[in-house]
Amino acid sequence: MKPIKNWQDTYWTANGKTIMIAELIAFLGDETVDIEPSELTVRMSTSQDRVDAANLDCPIIILKSEGKYQYILDGNHRLQKAVDHNKPLKAKILDLDNPETPEKYKELFA
Repeated sequence: MKPIKNWQDTYWTANGKTIMIAELIAFLGDETVDIEPSELTVRMSTSQDRVDAANLDCPIIILKSEGKYQYILDGNHRLQKAVDHNKPLKAKILDLDNPETPEKYKELFA
């Protein structure tokens, strides 16, 4: 995986398929949900500078499958900052159980 210089460089790849974050954000649209950070598993970040710089105005992206939040696709530093400061968070949800979710997302993230 090449180093990510900014958020727009974020991508996921598996089995010869690549999905850029801009494509995923376009699919998810503008709808967000309010998330209590305590509902999610927090991975402690190794970079306090990145946590401190995280913008809580930007929603995180959560993968949902089998009716449960599975993991954070994008936004671990924002989640950590929300937990550290006891702040609510906005999220976009990629629901793999939704029949409208493209198969390429289901194949890549399942």
